[in-house]
Amino acid sequence: MSVIILNHDVRDFEAWKPYYYADAPRRERLGLKDLAVGNASDAPTKVYIIWEGDPAKVEQMLQDPELPGLMKEAGVVSAPEITVLNT
Repeated sequence: MSVIILNHDVRDFEAWKPYYYADAPRRERLGLKDLAVGNASDAPTKVYIIWEGDPAKVEQMLQDPELPGLMKEAGVVSAPEITVLNT
């Protein structure tokens, strides 16, 4: 199991959150467990998501052709950056 840290910029963190939580079934199907979701104290539009799971499943999720449209609708304005911590 690994810890995956994903971050990206959004237009409005509070507006983005409902979209993220509504997409929980996709992450659950892939075995990704939320450890933390929040924004940076010094950059409120920088979102950080921390999961426990298989990094290959994150890549699988990011290849879903439906996801870019959902991310755009949610107000995501930058490509996600991913860091994997092997634990």
